[in-house]
Amino acid sequence: MDVLKSLLERKWVLAGVFFVIGIALGLIYAWQIDALEIINTTPDMLRQDLREDYLRMVVDSFSVNQVDALAIQRYESLGEYAEETLLAVGADPGVVDPASLQSFRAAISIPISPEGGPDDGEPAEEERASAWRIILPVGGVIVLVGVVVSWLLARRAQMIQGDEPYVPQPSQTLRGIPETKVDTGETVPIRDPLATFRTTYNLGDDSYDDSFSIESATGDFLGECGVGIADVIGVDGPRKISALEVWLFDKNDIQTVTKVVMSQHAFDDSEVRTRLAAKGDPTLIESGGVVELQTASLEVEARVVDFVYGEGVLPPRSFFERVTLELRAYQRD
Repeated sequence: MDVLKSLLERKWVLAGVFFVIGIALGLIYAWQIDALEIINTTPDMLRQDLREDYLRMVVDSFSVNQVDALAIQRYESLGEYAEETLLAVGADPGVVDPASLQSFRAAISIPISPEGGPDDGEPAEEERASAWRIILPVGGVIVLVGVVVSWLLARRAQMIQGDEPYVPQPSQTLRGIPETKVDTGETVPIRDPLATFRTTYNLGDDSYDDSFSIESATGDFLGECGVGIADVIGVDGPRKISALEVWLFDKNDIQTVTKVVMSQHAFDDSEVRTRLAAKGDPTLIESGGVVELQTASLEVEARVVDFVYGEGVLPPRSFFERVTLELRAYQRD
């Protein structure tokens, strides 16, 4: 008891005790008495991967109900993350049918404003404001008490030791340590694409023609790119696609650049290859192969993500069952 009484008579010990008690009371108030509770929040509060899963479910739901207004409302509930989430899902559709994704894109581009309904962003804003009303006072008190206690402890240590505060010599400071530089050699610039698009052709899509707008970081329209049907083989339906054309339009250029991605059978046929060369440079399709298109100010890399040849009475490797392409658009210096 005498030891405890002796310790409590020292001001710096009392200050430390009060500091700990203050932190404990602040935590009890913030976590128990008036704890922050977030309910009925909006999808824009989710993590990036969960936002993508949410949008995939929205696309699947739209493919069933086909209600444009509901699709727009759910898409806009992602707030400022809506566009980047849609691009991410387009680059990695997962279990989402690409055709459903394209229909969803078309639906949300319609400027429909659902009547009535509260602003979904208001509850989240109110909850965030409520959280800051708790965090700021408690945090400010803790910081202030911490500064006062630190100053008292430092003064007490100086009085006990009878020494001046320790000041490091110049040779011991960070400025006295020689600077180390690592030679990394020549730096290779890494380009970030303006946009990445993914498109899939499936047998039976006789009117397949996919196009995408290319915009700058500030939203200015720069051009378009896309993929369409270049050639067919056979006469029986559905149409058997033997070649696809990848194209790039640049608003600053006078021409549209096109290249043709051909099946093995079409590429080996010199007559077909010569005929399609009028549309663009013929290229044999290969898994992982890249087709590059360049204009005055744009560049597009079209990579073959996956493809499967169709089977039937026609020659082997003559038409496509499925082809998935990924288009990356860059702005040239």
